[in-house]
Amino acid sequence: MNVRSVLEYVPYFRGRLFVVHICHELLAAEALVDALLDVDALHEIGVRLVLVAEGNDTSELLRRAGTCEVHAAAAEQPLSDGAPVVARVEEIVQRRQVAIVASGTGGRFDEGSVSLAVALGAAKYISLQVAGVPCRSGQPIFAIRESEVSADTCADCTHAEVLMQAAEVCRRGIPRVHILDGLHRGVLLDEIFSEEGVGTMVHTDSYYEIRALKEDDIPELLSMIARCVVDAKLVERTYESIREKLESYYVYTLDDTIVGCVALYPYTENGCAELGCLFIKKNYEGHGYGRAMCRFVEEQARHLGFEWIFAISQSAVAYFRDRLGYAELSRDVLPAARRALLEASGRSSAVFGRRLG
Repeated sequence: MNVRSVLEYVPYFRGRLFVVHICHELLAAEALVDALLDVDALHEIGVRLVLVAEGNDTSELLRRAGTCEVHAAAAEQPLSDGAPVVARVEEIVQRRQVAIVASGTGGRFDEGSVSLAVALGAAKYISLQVAGVPCRSGQPIFAIRESEVSADTCADCTHAEVLMQAAEVCRRGIPRVHILDGLHRGVLLDEIFSEEGVGTMVHTDSYYEIRALKEDDIPELLSMIARCVVDAKLVERTYESIREKLESYYVYTLDDTIVGCVALYPYTENGCAELGCLFIKKNYEGHGYGRAMCRFVEEQARHLGFEWIFAISQSAVAYFRDRLGYAELSRDVLPAARRALLEASGRSSAVFGRRLG
C-alpha cells in the first residue's frame, strides 16, 4: 500500500459516509473479523459508516463488531420500515457510532439498502461478497465507468449481472460502488487506500480528469513510465527534460491518482504538433483512457491552430493505425528538427498522423 496515497486520502474521506453491505455467507465466516477491523480503522479516521447485514438479523454482526471493539449500535427496525429506520440510522451515525441495520431481504443491491445509501447521501456503496469480483479475459476489472457498463459491453465479463447492478446504483446518485471479495484479508483498506485496489469499482464520469502536469508530479511520472523506458517502448526522459517542457505534459487521474500521461509538443513553424509520451498503467488498460487522452491533445492542438498532428512509435503501430485511425506516413513529412532526432536515435519507429480540420 502506498503510504503517500493513504495520507492524501485520509482528509478526503473524513466525514464521508460509506454504506457497506455484507452478504449472508460472510456474516458467518472468520474473514468477517478482518473486515470489521478495517471498519474500525476507517471509523477512527473519521469515516461515517453504515453496515447492512443481508437478511433479517443483526445480532451476530453486532456481537462480532463488539468483539472487534467497533463502536456500533443497531437500528432495531428492518429497512422495509422506510423513513423511520433511515432516521434511526442517521441518529446513530450523528453520535459517531457505526450503524448496523438488517436489509430484511436477500441480494447484494436490494432496494432497501440502495435507497438507504441514496437517502443518506453516501459517497460509497461497498458490497462485500464471497463469490469473487468481475473479470475480463481472466483479469480483474479494477475500475470502470458506469456509462461503459451494459449488457453488450459486459458480455465477456464474469459476474456481469452484478456489474450491471452496481452501475445502476451509480446512476441513482452514488458516485462510487465497490464490489469486493470479503474473504480477502484487509480488503476494505486495500481497496480504498491503494491505487489499483483489489476489487472492482464502478464510478460516475466525474471520477476521472485530464489535467496539466505539475512539477510535484514529475517523480511519480518518471516512476510510472520507467518500465516502458526499459522495454524501449518510450524514449528515456529525465526530471530536467520534463520540467523544461512542463506545459506540454498532461496526466489522466482517477480520484486524483495518476494512471496515465500524454504530451503535446508544438512545431509552430510547421503548423503541426506531436502527440508523445502516451502511457496508461497496465491495470488500467482496456478502458478507453488512452483514447480519451489522444482525443484530448488533438483538441488542444486544434485549439492552438495546428493543421495536423503526428505520433512516432515502434510498439503501438496497431493502436495508432487501427484503433485511432491515424495514417502511416513517411518520415519526410516530419519537421526537420524532429526527423533529425528520430534518425539520430536509431529507433525503427513508424510515423502516424491525421488532419485536425
